[in-house]
Amino acid sequence: MKKEVWVISNCREELIEAQRRINEGGSLRAVCLVSEPAVERVMEGIKEAEGTKEGAHFPSLIIADYETGSRNGFLCLKRLQAVPAFAGIPLFFMAAAKTREIDEECYGLGATVVLRKPFSDASLLRIERAAWQHEMTRNYEKMLQHQAAELAAAKEIRRLNSQLEARNALLYQIFGKYFSDEVVDLILDEPEGAAIGGQKREVTVMMADLRGFTSMSDRLDADVVTAILNHFLEEMTNVIMEHEGTIIEIIGDSILAVFGAPLPCEAAKENAVIAAIEMQNRMRMVNQFNQNNGYPDLQMGIGMHSGEVFIGNIGSEKLMRYNVIGQAVNLCSRIESYSVGGQILASREMLDTMKGHVKTDKTFSVSMKGIHEQIMVEEVVEITCTCARKDSIPDSGEDAEERADVAHAQAEEIIYRLERDSEEPLCSVCGKRKVTLYALEDKHIVEKSLQAQIIAYSKTMVCLSLSASQVNRLEEYMDMELVVGTENAYAKLVEKNTANPGEILLRFTYLSEGFLSGISAGESGR
Repeated sequence: MKKEVWVISNCREELIEAQRRINEGGSLRAVCLVSEPAVERVMEGIKEAEGTKEGAHFPSLIIADYETGSRNGFLCLKRLQAVPAFAGIPLFFMAAAKTREIDEECYGLGATVVLRKPFSDASLLRIERAAWQHEMTRNYEKMLQHQAAELAAAKEIRRLNSQLEARNALLYQIFGKYFSDEVVDLILDEPEGAAIGGQKREVTVMMADLRGFTSMSDRLDADVVTAILNHFLEEMTNVIMEHEGTIIEIIGDSILAVFGAPLPCEAAKENAVIAAIEMQNRMRMVNQFNQNNGYPDLQMGIGMHSGEVFIGNIGSEKLMRYNVIGQAVNLCSRIESYSVGGQILASREMLDTMKGHVKTDKTFSVSMKGIHEQIMVEEVVEITCTCARKDSIPDSGEDAEERADVAHAQAEEIIYRLERDSEEPLCSVCGKRKVTLYALEDKHIVEKSLQAQIIAYSKTMVCLSLSASQVNRLEEYMDMELVVGTENAYAKLVEKNTANPGEILLRFTYLSEGFLSGISAGESGR
């Protein structure tokens, strides 16, 4: 049976659009409620069904329209929240614009997530995950209640212990798919681990994201997308956990992880840099797997930043998430958005305490809403770590100071270096090859179309010619869409030619199948 998602709004057009997007995935069924009359009818139906053999049917998720609710004082929502049976159902808000004030108001009303209208692919994944997790939690509660009844009637200690062991194994199986072992132990072994709330802590935040995968997935079969993503995520999560990282969330092809929580770690920054380098290097294995199976190659960008965040369990008694919130997370996301495939970007603030151990390449500044100062960002290419040889450390019976001295004396340096493929040379284009450019911000067009001429290109890069005044309006590392005829590509502006102010260099993040063939005529070496 499909899981139901209730959508509450006075705007029929937005209801229809939300219903279409939610239903198209196939696993959910959207039920549209046009405010008070519809909510009252649903409540009457639930009241009549209570006590019957079938029982009342409740949704897996409720999505309330912020604009509709704000006009009527959120009466419909408060009507539902007054019913105890709705207390554990996750609540999302959808809003035309996301601001801190709107977010705070929605969270104050019990929301766990605030989504922007219309729903993006990432938003739909969050909706599906929340509905799935709620159903899983609800079914598991029923199972535990059934087990509790059996245990109450049990007379033998062996049977009781056996059931408790099975219950714990199931908990590890469920939680272990989402958290590292450290987080599972914190939740299950320590009483405060499962408490609502958290703490402020200095951590290193990492975000990794595949370049152009959303556009790529549109032309792939669902089973291919699943196979590609599962293999990619399996490899990346293994690397993160090997270096004491905690995966907070996976949204589609993106990974949010932290180093230094829930367990403190003095080498959190170093671990994060090492993990990032090994993740990029392991992309060779990921793409070898893809090539062996006839799948397209993938490219990943990584961003990192360190700072104080709020981290802990957030939610209700029925539904909780181990999450991280703070300016450091927002800045890390911004840094990651500037990265191109195969690149690792980190804030200079994070790297300042690692000078002499980390080698960097490019340095540039980025801006962020709400922060007046420019944030300096560097491209990480190498880190040198000093590690003690385990076979050289004395047994625990030796004096502690002696053990430390021996370990220091026998320490060895390990270099982790980013493995980069050599750039394919650009090929010149003879004749005039025109291309239409659109500047993008958060996947939305922010500038009128620009007409440019293709000077040279390769499978990964393209060099364009525009007027100097047009180039001045463009920022380095901004996203752009290129259109040639009916074909398109997405790219990042990675360099402005200082010798020739009218030339720019872009790195592709996505190519439609016929884009390169549309400009391939008239090649010669460059």
